[in-house]
Amino acid sequence: MIATLPITALLAGSLLATSLPAAAADDSIAGPRTSGDPMFPNIGNGGYDALDYDVSLSWSPTGVADGLITGDITTATTTMTARALAPLHEFSLDFEGMTVEGVTVNGVPASWSRDIDPAAEKFKLIVTVPTPVEGEFTVAVTYSGTPVVHVDSDGAFEGWNGTNDGAILLGQPIGTMAGFPHNNTPSDKATYTISVDAPSVLANVSGVQGDAAVASNGELQSKTVSGERTTWVWRQHKQMASELVVIAIGRFEVIEGSVTLSDNRVIPSWSFMDAGLSDTNKTTIRNRVAQLETITRNLESIYGPYPGNSTGVIVDTVPSGVNYALETQDRSFFPSTNSVNGNTLIHELVHQWYGNNVAPTTWTDIWIGEGMATWGPTYYNSAAAFGSGTSTEQSYFNSWNNKASSSADWNIPPGAQTASDELYGYQTYTRSAQFWEALKISIGDDAFFALIKEWQTRFAGQSRTSADLKALAEELSGRDITALWNDWILEPGKPAWPDKLSVSLTATPAATEPLDITTYTLSATNTGRVALASSVVTVDLSDVLSRATLVAVPAGTVLDGTTLTWSVPAGVAAGASTEVQFTVEVAEDAPSGAFSSTARVATLGGTCVTCVAELSIMEVLAPTSVPTITGTAAVGQTLTAISDGWPAGTALSYSWAIDGEPVVSDAPALRMARAAAPGAQFVVPADALGKRITVTVTGTLDGFRAGSVTSAATAAVGPALNPGGGVTTPGGGTTPGAGQLGQTGAELPIGGAALGLVLLLLGAAFVARRRRHRIDAA
Repeated sequence: MIATLPITALLAGSLLATSLPAAAADDSIAGPRTSGDPMFPNIGNGGYDALDYDVSLSWSPTGVADGLITGDITTATTTMTARALAPLHEFSLDFEGMTVEGVTVNGVPASWSRDIDPAAEKFKLIVTVPTPVEGEFTVAVTYSGTPVVHVDSDGAFEGWNGTNDGAILLGQPIGTMAGFPHNNTPSDKATYTISVDAPSVLANVSGVQGDAAVASNGELQSKTVSGERTTWVWRQHKQMASELVVIAIGRFEVIEGSVTLSDNRVIPSWSFMDAGLSDTNKTTIRNRVAQLETITRNLESIYGPYPGNSTGVIVDTVPSGVNYALETQDRSFFPSTNSVNGNTLIHELVHQWYGNNVAPTTWTDIWIGEGMATWGPTYYNSAAAFGSGTSTEQSYFNSWNNKASSSADWNIPPGAQTASDELYGYQTYTRSAQFWEALKISIGDDAFFALIKEWQTRFAGQSRTSADLKALAEELSGRDITALWNDWILEPGKPAWPDKLSVSLTATPAATEPLDITTYTLSATNTGRVALASSVVTVDLSDVLSRATLVAVPAGTVLDGTTLTWSVPAGVAAGASTEVQFTVEVAEDAPSGAFSSTARVATLGGTCVTCVAELSIMEVLAPTSVPTITGTAAVGQTLTAISDGWPAGTALSYSWAIDGEPVVSDAPALRMARAAAPGAQFVVPADALGKRITVTVTGTLDGFRAGSVTSAATAAVGPALNPGGGVTTPGGGTTPGAGQLGQTGAELPIGGAALGLVLLLLGAAFVARRRRHRIDAA
């Protein structure tokens, strides 16, 4: 049931009954008369998805009033192609002003009524059909009359406005419903054909005539002259929210050209400037239009490929109530030469990505596009991008820092606003731009710039929510940004400027041996603008603790399993550093090789200078083959150690042993008989007779642990050789000499001679011992 309206009576179409038709008694529904937007609860509609609009109208001037041209839409038809989301016996559109003359659904006349309450911002055209619509359907509305200015709750003008030589339709946030009936919500994008029949020549308020033109969105399809009138047909093939529609009728000079994009795609450019502007202003506008290619290509490097199929600007002289530029899709609108000549042009071009290509689903989320379109020019003009200006970090910190916490500007959180009269306030532009910078600091440049491109790539042509943006930021950064998000987007009050720090982890010494001690130093430097408040760093010690033991858990840290967590002391000033150290003892049985520990800033705002500390347990140095001994294993003979296969640069030392007893020994009986510091050569001492000799070669080289390899033992050492090469016997005779030692020891002397020599030596030793005992007894 439709309630009695406080201002405008309910208007019914023809004599068709307004009661529910019999066909509606099935499972069909009446589409909701709202899109559920908390900012504008009576705007937008449900139950269907608009696919395409064909708007055709004829406009003529009627006179001059209050210094502006007045005019009428003498005939108009808007055809919406839509898809029913459920069988519908009733649905609604938003339409303000003018007179409805008829409605057809799928070519069949339908009953209609209007539910209008300006105070509640409710302007409904309600359509009832005798047979419920399912799937794709069309609804055509014919209308005419004097179009109205829609005055926003903040006092700004939109809808149809007279200009000094024509008229213009602008629609943000909800004024497009004063131009044609449609689903007036940014969540329901569609394609458009806009045909406008207007006089070929128009006069301004002073009566000065000039050639007329009609500017709109998309690409100009045709311009057909019929008598004194011209029909301009524009086609928007890209998805577009209705608030981005523009229709500008007036005395325009048209600047046609083309723009070559970064991928070498060439798109047409149509720009329109008020013919009544001064030559100086026209030159300024022409120069600015000439910069569109450069600016657009530069923005493509930040946001990805330009989303439109054409470009341009519209500069028109409009009433003071239209005191804003607007990101009308493809060619933005500017109310003055100054606005197009400044950063506002970059702002509106950024909107072609943010706000146009990806639109909000509700007006609460306008902050996404407006914040980025504010941040974008600041970044564009910074030394980090295409200018020489201050960094975005410094710029937005200054704006944040200079705004007192007590300022009322902090009272409205961007993502929770519902008051339409405050829609275009500090929270939508400045605080939201500050948030984009705070997000960049928090997740790092790489993730941030990946995010602002991926938002366009993944959701091109769609309407998305702020929750989608948060989810994508967390996906790409791997970080939980809930606390930051709530503080900046959802909660009133001045949000905290984020921590920013760099972290470094080092190990000293970086190369070690079992049972050695290594000291790790974990340092944090405040690289931000405010004192650190709540930063946390973790160190993954899983690799380290598999080979070493943490000597002690230092103050300010917690060891949980193999993760060491450090709460960075609060209050570390900008530019200052702090550190914590911990030591580990390498296990005795730790295998050689490199292993690492990895530090990570667990909270937002951290970057790594050196966050992986490598510790190496040095490899034991070893040759490719065991050493060998050359020479004759006989008393007085020189043996030589041969040790090959060590890495280049290895220093070698030698340790000789007789029957396993080192040559350098503390044993009193051996001190006098053996060499003190043998080298690669060794003279066999007399007391080695009958024993076997080995050599141990030790190699040392930087970066390696010393390695030792022992040769095979020689044959038993024989007696001294006479000069002829034989051994001396007790009777003064000689026997042949023992040959040279081979690679694995010595060749044995011939049996009999060797045995005789041994028996003689043993006998001599026995006699000497008996004589010694007799002397001692005496």
